[in-house]
Formats: sequence, structure tokens, C-alpha cells
Amino acid sequence: MDVLNCIWQGLLTGVVLSLMLGTVFFSLIRNSIESGYKTGIFIAAGVIICDVMFISLALLSSGFAVFLKDYQNAISTGGGLVLMAMGAYMFIKSKPASTEGKAFVSSKSSVLFYMGSGFLLNVLNPVNFFSWLAISSVLTIEYSYNMNQQLIYFSACLFSIFTVETGIAYFASKLKKWMTDKVIQRINQISGIVFFLLGLKLLSGI
Repeated sequence: MDVLNCIWQGLLTGVVLSLMLGTVFFSLIRNSIESGYKTGIFIAAGVIICDVMFISLALLSSGFAVFLKDYQNAISTGGGLVLMAMGAYMFIKSKPASTEGKAFVSSKSSVLFYMGSGFLLNVLNPVNFFSWLAISSVLTIEYSYNMNQQLIYFSACLFSIFTVETGIAYFASKLKKWMTDKVIQRINQISGIVFFLLGLKLLSGI
């Protein structure tokens, strides 16, 4: 399998994963509209850090996969409850505060907060790890990728995810001038419902 094939397949996978309508997607839109696209970039960076951790574990640690499988119910329960709580809070507190919609001012604490949010949203759902594990298995078994080829593939995939998510954040921020308080409130409510339902889905899959 030559390098170009590894790259374009990784890029394509990254685009597909980025456009899945999960909690990260709605968090990118919500925060970018409210506080500017830079918040979306930091959320995307947190997602990538989590994905790097998941991919590394998928490639190097079969023991961790066994651990996750053994405790999948407990992890899903915890993640589901947290997502449901976040969704309920976002729905109840959906009315935008007076500071929302203003330019995002970067500081160490705010950067860490948004990066941590992206990381947390990704890590809460154990399905994300098993997705990377499944992709790694397919690459090894079906396509006979060696370790170097997988590293190229996953690097392209992560680059694609970060680029697409940054693009989503940027274009969402451009909608801000059309966003009234009522529209932002509805977006917050929809985001809250999505978080709550995805948390409920995690619980129902136990």
C-alpha cells in the first residue's frame, strides 16, 4: 500500500468522522457562535489530543481494550450520566448571558477550559475508542497495513479531523451577526437535547 493511498484514505475517514452529528459537532457550533471561532479551535485541539491517546492505545495496548470491554457497562453508565447532566444543564441554562456573542479573549485558563471540554466530550463516550480500535483492526487484517502505514493513515486522519472541525467553528462564528438571543437560546436547547439523548443512548446500550 503506497503512501498516497494511506494519506487520502486517512483524510477521507477524518472528514466522515468530523461530520458525525455528535456532542463535539454541536459543541463546536454552539461555542463558536457564542464566543468566536477560536473557542472551536481549542475544542478541536482537545478532541485531537484525546484521539491521539485513543489511537496510541488501540495500536499498542490490547490489554487496555480488554479492560474497556470488561468495564464497558460501568464506563458507559458514567459517561451517559455525565452527558445527560450536561445536556439538562445546557437546556435549563439555554438563555444567553449578556457576555455571549462577544469576542473571545484568550487566556491560559480559558484555553485549558475549552481544550478540556473537547477532550472530555470525546473521552466520555467509550464508543470513540472502540471505533479507532476497529479501524486499526480493519487496516491490519483487511488491508495488511504495517505500523508505519497505520501511523501515516492516522496522522492524515487527525489532520483532516482538526481541519474540518476548525472549518466548522469558523463558519459557525460567521453566523453570529444573524443570531438573536432567541435563536441562540434555541441552539443551546437543541444542543442540550442532543447531549441528553446521546447520554441516554449510552445508558440504553448497557
